[in-house]
Amino acid sequence: MLVVPAAFVPRRGGAAPLTTPAGTQALFETALRSDFLYWVAMRLARKAMVRGLLATPVDVLDQIGPEETARVDAMLAHILPVSARRLGLLNDASVCSALPRYDLEAITAPTLVTSVADDLFGTYDVARYTAQHIPGARFLGFRSGGHVWLGHHRRHLAEIAAFLRETVTAPPRHDASVPQPSA
Repeated sequence: MLVVPAAFVPRRGGAAPLTTPAGTQALFETALRSDFLYWVAMRLARKAMVRGLLATPVDVLDQIGPEETARVDAMLAHILPVSARRLGLLNDASVCSALPRYDLEAITAPTLVTSVADDLFGTYDVARYTAQHIPGARFLGFRSGGHVWLGHHRRHLAEIAAFLRETVTAPPRHDASVPQPSA
């Protein structure tokens, strides 16, 4: 399963496969340097945090209920202690700026790829491209909800559960070019 994946997609002019939402760099230079500053930013600049770290358009926040609002707050809170995660977050940003193309056509495992069209990291095109190139892959896309699929959490989990049930009960797929274990 690839959920809002960071992967290669050909972009015009060789641009990076993923994008960085406006304001993210400022967050890295300020709030992500200190647990206390991050905690303050969660309370005073929540929308900037949702946009910059959760890569979700802030207008989506007006369209979700209390359960999803609590999920947003929990995601932001779980980033603490940010001091322990900062270097990993910086590494993720570096790695995602120059992703190679993998031999997707050689993947034989059942595959579900999901993304959201308004994900500010730009994973929707990545996910579609990936699903189109993995034989038999299934793509699940949502129109809105940002990187964390706000408003679609229950359906998203249900689709993942259904995929896993189907995969467990489906007969194995075999590619003649891939050696199979012998009895």
